[in-house]
Amino acid sequence: MKRIALTRKSFAYPYIIYMAIFVVFPLILLLLNAFISNDGEFTFSHFQKVFSEPTFIKVFWNSVKVGILSTAVCLLIGYPVAFILSKMKGIKGATMLMLFILPMWINSLLRTQAIRALLESMGVVIGKESTLMPMVVLAMVYDYLPFMILPIYTTLTKIDNSLLEAAGDLGANSLNCLVKVTIPLSVPGVISGILMVFLPSISTFAITDILTGGKFVLFGNMIDEYVTKSNYGRASVLSLMLLIFVALSLILDRDKSEQGKAGGGLW
Repeated sequence: MKRIALTRKSFAYPYIIYMAIFVVFPLILLLLNAFISNDGEFTFSHFQKVFSEPTFIKVFWNSVKVGILSTAVCLLIGYPVAFILSKMKGIKGATMLMLFILPMWINSLLRTQAIRALLESMGVVIGKESTLMPMVVLAMVYDYLPFMILPIYTTLTKIDNSLLEAAGDLGANSLNCLVKVTIPLSVPGVISGILMVFLPSISTFAITDILTGGKFVLFGNMIDEYVTKSNYGRASVLSLMLLIFVALSLILDRDKSEQGKAGGGLW
């Protein structure tokens, strides 16, 4: 009986098959639904219908506002937390980091329901027009803050302490070291954190459904509505737009990461 030789290439086949079925094939269907009409002809009609929707501009603007606000708040909170954690050593540092990671082990729907219950217990009226945006941003920050902290923390822990010592020897105080050395070298982690918060923020739909009862609509809600109505052409157009955002973000993240590895972050 002939033996089957197991090589490194052989172990890649299951992964290739998995990617072909669950990544490549869905992307092909997405493109076909976006550019092919019900009659099987190539068309841009789905794009025209989506862009002509009276609510499209409002949904797009809501998504951008929520994404920017959520990302800004996460960055303002996450960077100082990551900086403090990066200075902690031993069991204390590992314990504190674990406390920030633990909420990620809980399903996001449960965390969102917990936020809703907390707000209701504080007397906040769910579904009130003036509270829609703040509630959504609060839930986004609660859900995605660890995604901002972790990449920044990882980048900060990799900074060579000899650079800070050299800056101190040249007369730089702690503030100058932070501004001139630490922050520039942590830019790749900051950009990764921004992307990991901004992209999910504009595409989620469960958070807005739970907290606003569908009164505050984002990109994800619009896609969900089209899929529910079996309007796969328009849903594919919006999904394709999000994929373009993701692709551009990955290119930006890769470029900044390469600059960081090359040591080009110092001012």
